[in-house]
Amino acid sequence: MKSEYSIQFDSLNKEIVISINNKNYARATLLDQARQQILHELASSDLNGVDSEFFTILEQSRQQTSKLINIVEEDMKRISETTSRTVRAHQGYSRNF
Repeated sequence: MKSEYSIQFDSLNKEIVISINNKNYARATLLDQARQQILHELASSDLNGVDSEFFTILEQSRQQTSKLINIVEEDMKRISETTSRTVRAHQGYSRNF
């Protein structure tokens, strides 16, 4: 049976994936902060409440997080390139007047 920590952590992971896929980075950040709070609580408490499945979920989270970081970095790169082109176009336009 999953512990409460496992259930919460797994649920937060799924919501973070959904948020990033929807490009809702503010929500993903808040969810990640809640996930970090769970880890902090675990580190500060008796680990008897942690089941072995939690560590499996934690490893899956690490793998997902790595992939999500790559997705966010690619989005940031694309946004930066688009913004840069737009700024250059505006600068060129303003020089003509």
